[in-house]
Amino acid sequence: MSYNDENPYLYGDFYGMNDFFTKDVYTIQDIQDLIDNEVEESIHLEFKSAGALGKWDSKKAEMTKDVAAFANADGGIIVYGLSEANHKASALSFVDGTVYTKEWIEQVLNSGIQQKINDIRIYPIRKGGKVEQSIYVVKIPKSYNTPHMSKDRKFYRRYNFEAVPMEEYEIRELYNRKCSSKLAVQGYYIGKYQEERDFKSFHFFAQIANQGAIPENSYKLNVYITCPEMEKLDVLWDDVENITYTMLEKNKVKLSALGKMPIYEDECLDMARFTVRIPTEIYEQIISEISFDLVLMYSGGKDEAHISNDYVQQHLQ
Repeated sequence: MSYNDENPYLYGDFYGMNDFFTKDVYTIQDIQDLIDNEVEESIHLEFKSAGALGKWDSKKAEMTKDVAAFANADGGIIVYGLSEANHKASALSFVDGTVYTKEWIEQVLNSGIQQKINDIRIYPIRKGGKVEQSIYVVKIPKSYNTPHMSKDRKFYRRYNFEAVPMEEYEIRELYNRKCSSKLAVQGYYIGKYQEERDFKSFHFFAQIANQGAIPENSYKLNVYITCPEMEKLDVLWDDVENITYTMLEKNKVKLSALGKMPIYEDECLDMARFTVRIPTEIYEQIISEISFDLVLMYSGGKDEAHISNDYVQQHLQ
């Protein structure tokens, strides 16, 4: 999860801060944790032993097939240098980084996949700083420049634990991905707002981004607030005409904010600005238990984010 230097409370991406898929720095301990926790391969994660890399054409073709399959599907991560058993992370299998460099992997993927996949990230890990004992975490985005053809001139997609050939209709559908929007909850802000004689308040807003290829005109953000004694709190929103408030149950409310303007490709905007006003005598109790769930809906699908109570306490105590 990326950090915003201008605002210490605003984070990019919508996964949890410790999530393996959103890290910007990887260590040998991260890989060991996969083994210790017997993490299983999935539609978004694959483990490859050192032998998966090779300088002959068949190995290069397999690399391009695996990477293109992720990009044609929903994106994901391939870890080169990690063996699996029954599709679970099982043992370290180091790559010789003097033979197979980050630049070599990039060159194989860029030259062997058509069209080129943008924004592939490769993270080298060296055990004890030894290049000969390397692991490569290759992070592949869900591509909007699809379809991508591998070195064997075929199209693949990720299915369960493997890359499988695509049907003709699936390839056709991928061309339409270029003509769709993709909205995401890119970040959120939560921080102390003001203090009164008998109340303490905090302010909240979410940041929405269009990561797709076309503008989006129809979108809505629901913010679900869960905490005890919800009825004792005041929720005040900046845009009265654009946010609705619904009491779902005793300890849960929903705020719904409708998008008022088109959001264009690579554009970000703030939504659902509101303030929560809490009686001082129960402030500590409330922030020790309150949490938020965000559901962003738009014409092309939806995105979700969870703001844990630990995160809330970190920024409000």
